[in-house]
Amino acid sequence: MVVDRRWDSIFRSGKTASYPKGQPMILKGAPGGSVLRVVKGWALVTEPHPDGEPTFLEIRGRGQLIGDASAFSGEARNANVEAICHTIVQVVESGRFLADVERSDLMKDLLVHAQELHRQANVRVGARGLGALSSLSRLLLDLARTAGEPLISGIPQKTLAFALGVTPRTLSKAVSALERRDAISVRWPAIRIRDERALRQLAWQHAE
Repeated sequence: MVVDRRWDSIFRSGKTASYPKGQPMILKGAPGGSVLRVVKGWALVTEPHPDGEPTFLEIRGRGQLIGDASAFSGEARNANVEAICHTIVQVVESGRFLADVERSDLMKDLLVHAQELHRQANVRVGARGLGALSSLSRLLLDLARTAGEPLISGIPQKTLAFALGVTPRTLSKAVSALERRDAISVRWPAIRIRDERALRQLAWQHAE
């Protein structure tokens, strides 16, 4: 993914914020007030449940926005967002964000961005029924596309397992299988894609 530089003019007027690993960035039900753009790191988006495990919604990374939905709706935050690793974001006030989006005629681009995030989330959810090897391959390709390089750094094994709806042990077996194929090399919390073609073959081998 090539980050759209047209967003720079909007977020340049804001401030930079840094979140250590595990720190909440947004809490569901909190007032909106700002929109965040990821500069570095990864953010985990979940649906909280008072009586159980949260539901995985999304992993967002470089160039992607957080909090834009509540900016447009004017309503409270609709999900929890937590820093997966040390994460740096640009932050602008919602009113300024909306005014700049309208003035810069970026509404269409924002909607396309939202649709792409929705598509990526559907790919991950749909992959859960394909088996750990195929679903992990799809997830890694998706994350590498967001990162803009074959190195996916900062996402621990536990988070990847949560995203795919499998146990860490099941994920570990899938990772080992990809390493044996020389499709990836792993040094947690970093995964390097070595053979994209092999990953694509595994990702879609059960797609039919």
